[in-house]
Amino acid sequence: MKRKFPTALVALAIGLAAVSGIAARSLLQSEGYRARLREVYDGAVLSALRQMEDLRLALTKAALSGDPGAESRYLGQAGAGAAQVQRSLSLLPLSHTATQGAVKFANQIADYTNVLLQGREMTEQDARRLSALAAACQSYVQALQGARDTLSAQAAAGADTFYAAADPEAPVYDSAVNYPTLIYDGPFSDAVAPGPARGLGQKAVSREEAEGIARDFLGAERVNQLSAGPDMGGEIPCWGVELKTADVTVHLAVTKTGGKVLWMAPDSADFPAERSLEECRESARTFLEERGFEGMESTFFQAYQGLMVISFAATQGNTLLYPDQVKVQLRMDTAQVVGLEARSYWQNHTARGLLIPDMTEAEAKAYVSPLLDAEEGRLCLIPTDGGEKLCWEFQGSYNGETYISYINAASGRQEELLLVVESETGLETV
Repeated sequence: MKRKFPTALVALAIGLAAVSGIAARSLLQSEGYRARLREVYDGAVLSALRQMEDLRLALTKAALSGDPGAESRYLGQAGAGAAQVQRSLSLLPLSHTATQGAVKFANQIADYTNVLLQGREMTEQDARRLSALAAACQSYVQALQGARDTLSAQAAAGADTFYAAADPEAPVYDSAVNYPTLIYDGPFSDAVAPGPARGLGQKAVSREEAEGIARDFLGAERVNQLSAGPDMGGEIPCWGVELKTADVTVHLAVTKTGGKVLWMAPDSADFPAERSLEECRESARTFLEERGFEGMESTFFQAYQGLMVISFAATQGNTLLYPDQVKVQLRMDTAQVVGLEARSYWQNHTARGLLIPDMTEAEAKAYVSPLLDAEEGRLCLIPTDGGEKLCWEFQGSYNGETYISYINAASGRQEELLLVVESETGLETV
């Protein structure tokens, strides 16, 4: 005799079967998802490993190369390599220890190579820093390899802690990298706005014209011999020119569009330090005025190997334009200009609209920390990630150290706070 099941039980059985089927499919889909996710993570780590090796090689070549053109090429490769590492690591969870350190490291290399590509001559200290960064790359290769091994082991065990929240008991991959802290030579000294250079103009310049521009810029009376130097590509293509004076050869880069001197650097230094900062500053100011850099105001300085490097920023009315900076390099035995870096100036320089603050100096000063014994302020334009901001600049002291606070002249928000460091070579900010 056939047993009859109540309708409710039949419905329940059908429902359970359906739920079981859905659960089974969900489990299969979940396992498939996890497998694909593990493949993505493994591919990202593998790509970052290869890119970190390429980055190490580019940094090493830049440190060892003595040719300015080759240095620029290898620095460009290193900057692009750092960006590739960042892109690969962006696919991984930032909670992982190895990922955190490597992302920060790649960011720093990208920033540093950008500073070195702005036209100034690479120093022996720069070469040592690049060598240290190259060595640090190898340590991060080992850390990332450890992360990949962890991922493989966890996948084999069916765990997914690699891409879950950080486990406090998980092994920590300490690469023990003490990479160099980058200290710049003044507030916003490396500011370069994105997009086309604003100050170059549109005129195409031939090599012959560039050579005449270079001769006149250094001073025709100082030039004994002129020859072609290595040209530069990149965002601002330049003609390379070499000028020999009585005792030093000066290398210049003249923009192929606009005919502006982007940078100038001597091939030697170690001049006797016989001239004062004030003598060098006055010589630099006169040099800039005679070459069309009007309304420039000196900000910070450094002295090393018989060379004085003074940073100047343009002004508009009473407002200091930090994005429009020029660094002038002078030999300290004669106070003659032998070097210049003007990429920030030509990239950013243009007439701004009316620079009128929404708050007075006294109102802005109220937003400065009461712990900072602030002095008289002044208006300035500073570069930020969101463009340029009009600020009140206040310098003051705290615990025996000097700081500069930048207060937004519209909102009262502190946009930046910099520590002024007085070293054997001059004044720096960090």
